[in-house]
Amino acid sequence: MRAVPDPRCGRETKHDHAEVLVCLVAGFLAGRTTIRRSLKWCKKHLEELREYLPLKNGIASPSTACRILSGIDEELFALEFMEWIGEIMDTKGIHLAVDGKALRAGMEKVKDFRAPMILNAVDAATGLVAAQMPIKNKDCEIKAIPELLKLLDIKGSVVTADAVGTQTQIMEQILSQEGHFVLMVKKNQPQSYEEIVKYFGEMSEDYKRTKEDENYRPRYPGMQEKYEEISRKERNRD
Repeated sequence: MRAVPDPRCGRETKHDHAEVLVCLVAGFLAGRTTIRRSLKWCKKHLEELREYLPLKNGIASPSTACRILSGIDEELFALEFMEWIGEIMDTKGIHLAVDGKALRAGMEKVKDFRAPMILNAVDAATGLVAAQMPIKNKDCEIKAIPELLKLLDIKGSVVTADAVGTQTQIMEQILSQEGHFVLMVKKNQPQSYEEIVKYFGEMSEDYKRTKEDENYRPRYPGMQEKYEEISRKERNRD
């Protein structure tokens, strides 16, 4: 967190800004959803925190924490936080769910009373947010998803998203990073929808015919073998 500059003036300060930021993060990770509650949690666990941080003047007051938060570079702080998350979790070979969420609790704190939007990449197994990025609205997800994925090493990972993420540029970005994707196609993309329905219909027909005739050659032999392999694994799964 020391890469984030201290926004306070150059006069002598009682609390180190990096320590304050770490304490706030620790409080929020412990389930405290406000600044005051986070700092209160830190006071209760002061001795434990001192095993990792000096905290020579104890825990900062809520007003000090608010002054720091109101002046820091938000984007730099987000990047530092994601870099730290990247050190404690591996984003290779996992299931990453990408989705935009509205921060409804923040509606009263913005001028037009619209809920701020944030795009998250979440480890589906643990629920940890591997990366996130603020966006203006739901329509901005298409452009933001490739930028969000660039922040992560998704080699071997499976990326899932809702129908808004079913875009050529997003699929190309995932493949360029050696990842895989499972995306939703709805009828508002008629050409893709019809092609997929036709493709799976032909595979289903080929599967039945290969069972009836051993000499029959399916139209998609590689995919047919993969389908049968996955089907066997699903049937034998505990």
